[in-house]
Amino acid sequence: MSQDPPAPRRGRPPKADKLSDAERARRYRARRRMLPKDSWNYDQLTQLANTDIGRMVRDAAARPPAEAELLLQWAYGMFLLWDRTTAQCQLPDDRQTLLALLGQPSER
Repeated sequence: MSQDPPAPRRGRPPKADKLSDAERARRYRARRRMLPKDSWNYDQLTQLANTDIGRMVRDAAARPPAEAELLLQWAYGMFLLWDRTTAQCQLPDDRQTLLALLGQPSER
């Protein structure tokens, strides 16, 4: 006699990533706080890039070499995102300031 497949479970299907509901809610709230309330302008984006790049570079000094290298790469990635996003309206001083934070020579 063939056995019938089990009846489907009621409720929410299991999640593939195994995060708890509390962790999922915490991450959701954190993402909501990061969203801009209004549209961003050049000054806000530049200030955010300056703050985060500076923080990552400072934190890299206190980390083991592998972690430090990763943080420096993230900081450079943030610079590249800022550079591409603001390419049409950049102020040369802002670009030089961010490059100096990264320890990169100025191109101008």
